[in-house]
Amino acid sequence: MSTTHPSVEAGTSQCAIILARLQSTPGEWVPMPSLARMAGGYAVHSRISDLRSRGHIIDHCNRRFGKKTHSFYRLSDSSPH
Repeated sequence: MSTTHPSVEAGTSQCAIILARLQSTPGEWVPMPSLARMAGGYAVHSRISDLRSRGHIIDHCNRRFGKKTHSFYRLSDSSPH
């Protein structure tokens, strides 16, 4: 059984992928499913928690669209670079 996801480059952590994506669009809200696809897993909230514990300030919001709720994240301007 493989422990890696085919969409994730070997040696690149999910945290690094998520952080790079958030840094590429400063101040813009990024949908959680987009981050999950890029990182190759749906534990985005856990990886965000890991990044926060490393000093990154990451904002979160939920938006309702009809009966569905969508999660979004963005890197704060005051996060370390």
